[in-house]
Amino acid sequence: MAGLRALQVLRKLGARARGRLCSARAASQSAHPISAYDRDGYAVPDLRLTAEQLETARRAVDSVLERNSHLQPEQLVNAHLQEESRSDKQAGRVHGSSDLMRLACLPIITGLAAHCLGTNDVILWACQLFAKPPRKGRAVPWHQDGVYWPIEPLNACTVWIAIDRSGSENGGLQVIPGSHSRALKHATIDGDRPYGESAIRVAILPETLGKEMMERAVDLNLDPGMMSVHDSMLVHGSKSNLSGSRRAGLAISFMAANCHFRRDVQTFAAREGGLELDFSNRPLVQVRGKNRHPGNTHFIPAPY
Repeated sequence: MAGLRALQVLRKLGARARGRLCSARAASQSAHPISAYDRDGYAVPDLRLTAEQLETARRAVDSVLERNSHLQPEQLVNAHLQEESRSDKQAGRVHGSSDLMRLACLPIITGLAAHCLGTNDVILWACQLFAKPPRKGRAVPWHQDGVYWPIEPLNACTVWIAIDRSGSENGGLQVIPGSHSRALKHATIDGDRPYGESAIRVAILPETLGKEMMERAVDLNLDPGMMSVHDSMLVHGSKSNLSGSRRAGLAISFMAANCHFRRDVQTFAAREGGLELDFSNRPLVQVRGKNRHPGNTHFIPAPY
C-alpha cells in the first residue's frame, strides 16, 4: 500500500518528551491525563475553549455548513481555508472560514500538539469539520488516520474539538487505547456493510480488530469546548448519530516540522476512501518554530 512505509518508521523525535507530558492545569478526575498519551495513543486534557472562543467557533461552523450544504457534512476538508479549496477533488471545493484557521492556530491548541509531538517545530496541515446531522449522521468506521496521510516519518497527531456535546448518545468519538503501536490492515468496505451508511470507504473490519481489541473501545464524552488529542495511528471511529441533536467537531491535524509532507505520494486510503484526496496543493501553516525539512513547500502565513 502506497505510503505505508511511513507507518513503519519509529517516531523517535517525541519519545523522550512524551514521557514528561503534563497539562497546563492539573487534570480533573474526569479527564484522561495527558501524561498517558504515549501509552494509550490519546488523551483528554483538562483544557477547553473560552466561552467567547466557543461561540466564535459555533458561528463559523454554522456558516461553513450553510455555505457547503451540497457537500457531505460529516467530512468537510480544509474547513480552515477561507478561499475555495482546490486540492481535494471528490470532497468538493469546500468554502471554509478564517475564524476556524484562527482557532486552529490558538496557542492552547498548538501547544497541546507540540507536547504530543515532542517538538516546538509544528506544522498545521489539515482541519476537517465533522458534523453529524440529527437522526441521520453517518458512521465513521474504525480506522487509523496515518494510512490516509503522506507524511514521513509519521510523527503527527490530531486535536479534536467538540463544538456540540459529543458522546455515546449522538455518535461521538470512540478510541481503542494502545492501538497506535502498529499499522493494521485496512480494506475497502463492501457497500455499506458492516457499518451502515459510512462517511469513509477504507476502514479496519471488525474481524481484523478481534474481540479483545473491540472490547477495549472507549467512548470520549466531551462537552462543548472540550478537546481530545490522538496519535496518527490510534484506531478510532464513531457510530451513526441517531439522536435528535447535531454532533459537530473539528479535527485539527499537525505534524512535526522535521517530517516530509510527500506531495508526490497518493496513499491507497486517500484514493479509495470516498473523498479521493489530493495533497499536491494542500497549504501548510507553520504554527510553531521553524520548518525543518527542505521538501516541505507551499506554506501560507499563520493568522498572527
